[in-house]
Amino acid sequence: MPRQKFAIADLTCPVLRKLLRDRELRSAERKPDLVKRLIDSEGSDEMELSDNEIEDNDDDLRQTVSALVENVASIMAAIKNGQVGVPPVPPVPPVPSAVLPQDDDAIAEAPHQRTPFNITAPTHSTAFGDIEPTLRRRNETMTSIRQPTAEYVFQPRDVIGILPTFDPLDDVSPSAEQFINRIEKLAQVYHWEEYLVLFAAQAKLKGPAKRWIDGLQTTFATWEEFYKALIADFPSRFTTEDMRQRLDSSRRAHNETTEEYFFRVCAMGRRAKLDDETIVYYI
Repeated sequence: MPRQKFAIADLTCPVLRKLLRDRELRSAERKPDLVKRLIDSEGSDEMELSDNEIEDNDDDLRQTVSALVENVASIMAAIKNGQVGVPPVPPVPPVPSAVLPQDDDAIAEAPHQRTPFNITAPTHSTAFGDIEPTLRRRNETMTSIRQPTAEYVFQPRDVIGILPTFDPLDDVSPSAEQFINRIEKLAQVYHWEEYLVLFAAQAKLKGPAKRWIDGLQTTFATWEEFYKALIADFPSRFTTEDMRQRLDSSRRAHNETTEEYFFRVCAMGRRAKLDDETIVYYI
């Protein structure tokens, strides 16, 4: 078979790689690198090749590609039929739980470090009489809430930031009963611990309630002790009729926007336990 000279730079990448492999040289780079390496090996930018060498090389390449395609197709078919398993993912070094959250399986298997905040509702308060039905049903509400598999660790500032403020002299502030009920519902939803709720609730007392807590000679050790004392010492100052009269005489202040006036009247109405239709009547 006659041979003829070819410029190495004009050869295709498959031919270059074949020639380099035959010379046991590196063949896994870009074409300029392959050309330079072959020129350095031959000591010339030209070399003699037969047509059969080039054609055979193309046939080898086609055969290699065809074999690879067939192998991939057979592997995919085997995986689809469940005959071959997917190779396992290499193990990853463990990351401290303080840096990244645990996965769901680890959370499900690990024991809970905290017990969700649980409140026991008394049937009545000796100082206040029967507590509203929503207070007595708070345990039922709590048990109906699904326990989460993982809990965010709340800081005191988080809890203080979401709790309402209790000021017995503020018309738009919730009553003591409503204040306690609101906190307990939030505690049920977010699964706060009792000591955290007890701390944050006392931080939300304003006006006379703040002076009351500061002047006590005892420290509340449980949530039950705190809410019983608060409800007993701060019963609602206004009856429903009193609040209706205050709403009837309420007027928008000159420096008060319409939105501010609307929400102020709504807060007063809800403190008096009025329904929405009645509250709208006074706006």
